[in-house]
Amino acid sequence: MFLDKHKKNYLFLFSKYCKTVRNSCTVFILSFSFTLQAQDSLPKNYFINPLQIPISLAGTFGEIRTDHYHTGIDIKTEGKEGLPVYAAANGYISRIVVSPYGYGNALYIMHPNGYITLYGHLSRFNDAIASFVKHRQYAEEKYLQDISLTPGQIKVSQGDTIAFSGSTGASEGPHLHFEIRNARTEDPINPLLAGYKCVDNLPPIIEGIALYPLTDSSNINGEHRPLYIRVEKKRNHYILKYDSSIHAYGSIGMGISCFDVAEKSESHNGPYIKILKDNEDTIYDACMNVLNFATIRFINGHIDYAAMHSRIDTLEYSFLQDNDRLNIYKKLLNKGRINFELDKKHKLEYIVRDFNGNASTLEFKVEGDKKKPKVYHDTAKYITTAYWEKPFKYADKGMKIEIPEGALFNNMHFHYTIDTAGSNTEISPIYNIQDENIPLSVKYTLMLKPNPDLPDSLMKKAVVVHLQGKRRSSIGGTWENGYMVAHPKGFGSYVVAIDLYRPVIKPVNIFKNKDMSRENAVVFTVTDNLSGIGSFRATVDGKWILMQSNPKNNTIYYTFDEHVGEGKHHLRLVVTDEVGNTSVYQTDFSRSLTGK
Repeated sequence: MFLDKHKKNYLFLFSKYCKTVRNSCTVFILSFSFTLQAQDSLPKNYFINPLQIPISLAGTFGEIRTDHYHTGIDIKTEGKEGLPVYAAANGYISRIVVSPYGYGNALYIMHPNGYITLYGHLSRFNDAIASFVKHRQYAEEKYLQDISLTPGQIKVSQGDTIAFSGSTGASEGPHLHFEIRNARTEDPINPLLAGYKCVDNLPPIIEGIALYPLTDSSNINGEHRPLYIRVEKKRNHYILKYDSSIHAYGSIGMGISCFDVAEKSESHNGPYIKILKDNEDTIYDACMNVLNFATIRFINGHIDYAAMHSRIDTLEYSFLQDNDRLNIYKKLLNKGRINFELDKKHKLEYIVRDFNGNASTLEFKVEGDKKKPKVYHDTAKYITTAYWEKPFKYADKGMKIEIPEGALFNNMHFHYTIDTAGSNTEISPIYNIQDENIPLSVKYTLMLKPNPDLPDSLMKKAVVVHLQGKRRSSIGGTWENGYMVAHPKGFGSYVVAIDLYRPVIKPVNIFKNKDMSRENAVVFTVTDNLSGIGSFRATVDGKWILMQSNPKNNTIYYTFDEHVGEGKHHLRLVVTDEVGNTSVYQTDFSRSLTGK
């Protein structure tokens, strides 16, 4: 849903442009030597389709996600798991990851031409890789794995089946996440630059625009607040939905809400190119060719964070804030900011393209005001000013806060309030810090002092909790010098709370003395009330078994293998939360392979 011009308005932060250019170079990694092309290109026809089915995208490179850009393409797998995944080119497996989070089960292949391909959300690896990983897991008695390999360990040829597609990790449905990275810099590059073809003859969709006043003397239609306007399609281009004219004065920034579509797909993907013209001059040109992991969270300063954080709409700025280090900009004039003078008319045009070249355009006019408006004066109370280019420290009333240099996107008026604790397990006041709709590029340090005279044994059960309405989520923390120290990634309301409750273990398909011959796995649901599950360990007859996790449905499970044979067995499962509260489940069961 797009904001109309009468919706609630927000405060915004703005940032500066910092562009990096990397030239072609020769790189040596281990025994591989290779020459890299320009950073924003890839060798054509070098990489094959890793699925060998027509490519239809559920996600595009550079698509806006929470706190980051999407760094690969999500290739649809016909709604199924288990499709063969092929090595895109010759090379060797350089990294294997097994995790219930992020990319889930993932493989990385190092190629001799200087690039790395990544294959994520895999359901399983091929037999050789799976055997290698399982041996490591049992040797270390550890489910989670992040294994770095040398060139000679597992070599692959182009077209080899390396794994099978799935939906592991932070996946919302079956697909293959596929990336191509520069091996020297680790920067992800748009895989479509390698020559992959996608069926897409539909132009992107433009939903609306926004205008933002950027200085105290800026006004839009006589008001010092953002203006949001819907658009509608007319023939082959877009126009503003509202007939009323737009008047502006001073430094103004533009924003756009848009997404890409394709045939036979309901996915709302990210466009490839966005251009803004002012009186025929291109003042903003952003292209999704290459990203940088070091600056990827600077996306929070590139979007209307308040609107996105409130789940109202995704608007992308066409101007820069004071602290902007993204590398997506191809052209900028005056940081994308437009200066509106008295009576001067501006003909503005947005051009939005997908990778196949399909384009949508929006033309609209903005006129300079007839007379200078009044200068806006912010009367909101604040304590002090935090400057984006300097570290910020503040301490008062049981709270200390340290914001690193460059975490903010522009200067910020700092303020906070204190409320009394709301539950018996909360052992500090509630600190309401800033506005949760103000974005940050990195985490900061928050130190909260609990109520006095609590023993260290109790403080070991304490965590810092983020309060969002009725939702309480732990962000962890450590007990240091009389304070609980945590590292939030956003502002909001925080309190110190004690987690006194053990995790809850519920068996799904096992009970005392059950014959498990017809079951393929032992399944449990495991939940925790506050700090979260920290670890779990299971043994059968005193020997460790490979128990796996799926946080999306709060389950952990053991798939029967050669480590549990016929006969009677004793299962012991120990689950511990992040502050050390432990629950134990034990039972006997039997298994007969001939009775299956």
